[in-house]
Amino acid sequence: MIVVDASPLILTAKTELLDIFLQSKEKAIISEEVEKEATKKDSFDAILIKQRIKEKKITVKKVKGKKQVEKIAKDFKLQKGEAETIILCIENKCKGIATDDYNAMKACTVVGIKYISTLAILVNLAKKRKLSKEEAILKIEQLAKYGRYSKEIIDDVKNRIGGAKNAENT
Repeated sequence: MIVVDASPLILTAKTELLDIFLQSKEKAIISEEVEKEATKKDSFDAILIKQRIKEKKITVKKVKGKKQVEKIAKDFKLQKGEAETIILCIENKCKGIATDDYNAMKACTVVGIKYISTLAILVNLAKKRKLSKEEAILKIEQLAKYGRYSKEIIDDVKNRIGGAKNAENT
């Protein structure tokens, strides 16, 4: 199981990667706060996320440790959704979390939780050949449009996808 934060959930939905991502994982869990954040608009991505929750492809779970959520949020300067994601991971003994939040990544490192970013999800899908190189490059360009990534990071991911594909063919 993997606990997913709002940003990867929204970005994978916006770029039509959500279903491929969900197929590649055992089970995706989100907190109630992440559900609120990801479904509050009437946009395509919010509607898609609501539908996947209704279809039980994404499970919404309530966090039990409210005090732990408050503490980790304060200690690492996290928003409620990121803090709930980390605590939900701990409470359910999940493999890790998907997040794009730098402070959440730092918190995961400190408490020993594995994490993956949206761009790393894309790289993994390309490496597993769930996407062609061309599809992956298109998705990177879409993520560059919707996400908050520097040009250097986007170029690095493009190189890793191009390099990973070429290395496999040699």
